[in-house]
Amino acid sequence: MKDKIDIVYLWVDDTDENWRAEKDKWLQKITGRVPMARDSVATERFRDNGELLYSFRSVAECAPWVNHIYLITGFGHVPKWLNTNHPKITIVPHEQIMPKNALPTFNASAIDMCIPNIPGLSEHFILMNDDTFFNKKLSPSFFFDARGRAMFRYSKNSYDDSIPFAQWKSTLDGYTQTLALSAKYIDDMFGKKMYNMRPSHGIDPYIKSSWIECRNHPMLKEQIDSQIKNKFRTNDEIQRWTMNMYDYVMGRAVFQHARAKKHGRHKVLNAIYNFIHWFEIKKSNVYVSNVVGKEQVLLSAPTFCINDGPENDNNTLRKNREFLEKRFPNKSEFEK
Repeated sequence: MKDKIDIVYLWVDDTDENWRAEKDKWLQKITGRVPMARDSVATERFRDNGELLYSFRSVAECAPWVNHIYLITGFGHVPKWLNTNHPKITIVPHEQIMPKNALPTFNASAIDMCIPNIPGLSEHFILMNDDTFFNKKLSPSFFFDARGRAMFRYSKNSYDDSIPFAQWKSTLDGYTQTLALSAKYIDDMFGKKMYNMRPSHGIDPYIKSSWIECRNHPMLKEQIDSQIKNKFRTNDEIQRWTMNMYDYVMGRAVFQHARAKKHGRHKVLNAIYNFIHWFEIKKSNVYVSNVVGKEQVLLSAPTFCINDGPENDNNTLRKNREFLEKRFPNKSEFEK
C-alpha cells in the first residue's frame, strides 16, 4: 500500500488544577442523572504516568514511515517535552473537532467519534492511546494490506446466546457492555452476529471515509450524535469497535485473532501452545497493567499496551516507568 498513514492520539494532563476543578464541577452537576459507567471517572482513566513520551519514542524508532501525528487534547494541554514546531506534529484542540454543545468533555468515547473531523487527516490512519507502544520495526502492511483494507486484531469475548441480549449485557462490566451494544447495532444493521469478539486493546487501523459512512448510517447517527454530548462515559454508548466491525462487514477490514504468548510455570504446555499459535502470537499485541514478571513477553511482542488500572500502586507505576525508560532510552525527534 502506498497511501499516507497518519497517527492519532488522545491525551489529557491530569495534573492541571483547572482541568481537575472543571471535571469535579461537571461530575457534581450530573451525578444521579446520567447512568455513569462505574469506572468512567476513576483516577486511572486520566492519570498520566509519562507514557506518552515513550509512545512517541516508539513511533520514531519503529515507524518512521508515519506521515503525520495528530494529538487531540483539551483545556490547552500540550506535553511540556513535545516539539510542537516539528513538521510532523499537529495539536488538535477538542474545540476544533467537537460541537460546542459537547464541550467541555471528559469522555474519550465522545472524542473518538469526532476523529474524522480532524482537518487534513489522511484516508488511512492508526489510533494510539498514550499507553500503547511500537516494539519492533513494523511496515505499513502490519496495519493495512495491499488493497488498503484495515488489518484488525481481535480477541475472544465470552458470549451466552442462550439468554436475551439485555440480560446478557447486564452481566457484563461497563466497558464490555459498550462493546456488546456496538455489536448489537451491527447485528441489527446487517444480521451479522459478532458478539463473541472484542478489540485486542492495541494500535488499531482505520479508514476515514468508511468511518464517516458508518457514523452517518441512519441506524447509528442518532446514537452517536447523542453520546457525543455525554461529559463522561456511560454504559449506553457504542465504541469505535463499531467502525471496525462495519469495515469487516463491508469488506474493508481483515480480522486476525490475536493471541498473547503464554508464559509461567507450565513451561512444556506453554511451549506447545506458543508453537501451535506462533503465527498469531507473532502479530499480536500484548496487554498488561503491571510489567513485573512479564518483561520478556512484552519485549517479544510487535506492539504492547501498559494500561493503568485501579490496582496499580505507586510501586507498580514506578516499575512500569522504569521498564519504558529502559526500553526507549533515546530522545526522539519529537522532543524539545
